[in-house]
Amino acid sequence: MTTANAVQKPSVLVVDDEPGLREMLVFGLTDRGYDVVAAGDGDEAIAAVGKRKFDLVVSDIMMPGKSGVEVLKCIKEVHPTTEVIMATGYATLETAIESMKRGAYDYIPKPYELDRLCAVFEKALERQRLKARVGHLEELNRLKSEFLANMSHELRTPMNAIIGYSSLILDRVYGDVPPKQEEGIKRIAINAKNLLELINNILDLSKLSAGRVPLFVEKFAVADIVKEVTDTMECLVRERKLTLTAIVPDGLLIKSDKTKLKQVLINLIGNAVKFTHEGGITLRVESDSVNALVRLSVSDTGIGIEEENIQKLFQEFNQLDASSTRKYGGTGLGLCISKKIVELNGGTINVTSKVGSGSTFTVTLPLEADAPPPAELPSLAIPAALTNQKVMLAIDDDPEVLKLLADSIEGTAYTFVGAQSGEEGLALARQLQPHVITLDIMMPHLDGWSVLQILKNDPLLQAIPVVIISIMENRALGYSLGVTDYIVKPFDRKDLLAKLARCDRAEARKVLVIDDDEAIALLLKDALTFQGYEVQTASGKSDVLAKLQTRPDVVFLDLMMPQLNGFDVLDIISKDESLRNMRIFVMTAKNLSPEETQYLESRVEMIVQKGSRSSESILGLLRQKLGTIKEAATK
Repeated sequence: MTTANAVQKPSVLVVDDEPGLREMLVFGLTDRGYDVVAAGDGDEAIAAVGKRKFDLVVSDIMMPGKSGVEVLKCIKEVHPTTEVIMATGYATLETAIESMKRGAYDYIPKPYELDRLCAVFEKALERQRLKARVGHLEELNRLKSEFLANMSHELRTPMNAIIGYSSLILDRVYGDVPPKQEEGIKRIAINAKNLLELINNILDLSKLSAGRVPLFVEKFAVADIVKEVTDTMECLVRERKLTLTAIVPDGLLIKSDKTKLKQVLINLIGNAVKFTHEGGITLRVESDSVNALVRLSVSDTGIGIEEENIQKLFQEFNQLDASSTRKYGGTGLGLCISKKIVELNGGTINVTSKVGSGSTFTVTLPLEADAPPPAELPSLAIPAALTNQKVMLAIDDDPEVLKLLADSIEGTAYTFVGAQSGEEGLALARQLQPHVITLDIMMPHLDGWSVLQILKNDPLLQAIPVVIISIMENRALGYSLGVTDYIVKPFDRKDLLAKLARCDRAEARKVLVIDDDEAIALLLKDALTFQGYEVQTASGKSDVLAKLQTRPDVVFLDLMMPQLNGFDVLDIISKDESLRNMRIFVMTAKNLSPEETQYLESRVEMIVQKGSRSSESILGLLRQKLGTIKEAATK
């Protein structure tokens, strides 16, 4: 009598062309608790395996017809987890090696010793159980990673709404905000952004862990990617008054995933900038031709890392010190993501550090990654007769995203054109001179940061508004490189259309920046020139008065200047009828009294306290306001 809870007997297939040995094994193994089936030759064995799955197979090698090695091959093709033990009375090293190569668990001589064979069976069954357990755990881990990836997508939409509406309230779009409410909303916005950064990092990490991140291997010069990275990060380094030095040998080529390697270097340099207060960062590349390796190290002169904490750096969700997290920000996942990307490319990453002296992170990669080259990406058809139409050029390597973008703007004044690579997007941008460009960051061959730099350094393209639509959250870097707006996938159609509306361009407008701080004036000039504005700067009294007479459309005004303060400038503008239509933005480090604030709010578009926001945040806010002015001017 059997029950549902009875332990199932291990099933064994005995394959031997000698009837006496075959019958002895069937009798002896059955007596020891195994469920035994016998086969007299290879064909009979293969037929039996086709009907059911056996836990174990013991097979003679030397048989007429199909040999034991051929039987082994067939079994492994049908049931890879079945453990097969090979047996023969004519043992040779060659047959043993061939059997093990084909996936045999063990190799025993004949005549059979039942005790020894059963001992081998028990070890094989234990291995089978362990492999099944590992497979189950790996599947659970994969499902967990996919769940995190899916949940991260679902969480992004409400988080973006919280951040977006908080920003609108702080910008007084819905009216005045009492000071206490403003403080509370600022706290909501800051914590929402921190949470969104965590969600984005979890999504990156879960996709890497779930094996859903393909490699796009190509050969490229290391000097080229180093230049792209340093050009990209220079603005953030300069803002912190640090130096960024690159040391790279000429002519060094590597075959790897360029976009992902660039992401790692940007992460490492960004991390170094965050924890370095003075001095600088050095990116050094060294070639090890003997071992066919390349080493890329990022060194800083920052606060350093204690020895006991170094091992924790690359662990998931492991913050070294909560106080550091509060002071410097971040989610603690950046280095873990970088490590997984490096390992995906067949490399390693390690760190050396001394507290108070800085840290060095070293990425070691093979000169040629072991991965197939990327497939050619198909090009989308270009709609005919695009002259005098408002073209939205979308650059994204995911066809599904392009389809979604095309559907999202259907019924609007825009004509959609899609490009599935950075190279194709740049070519179309030059050909079509689109009204607006949407741009993904994580693309093979030529990533979004590189495309953005090329766009903003091309006189024919630099005035075209660019909206980043990416899975990556790096608004600070995007705004510092001249983007008009930033959307984190998944995007909302209403949000997309609202941002596109702000990109409607009128004729280039004249801007005057009045500020005695040369760094601020230069930052504003560079950023606004990228957006298609004609920008002048002025500081001294005579210079300010002369350039006001050029009738600028927009004035950025500092209040605290030695020769002519901002209140004097406002007084001059208010008394000159020809200047009264100017849009004025006040940027000041002065602690304003309630009376001064009331006076300014009645005369200017916006007041920005220097030091209350990062320069990238200020630029993003100003672009938003200027976009509204442009939109109003075109109506």
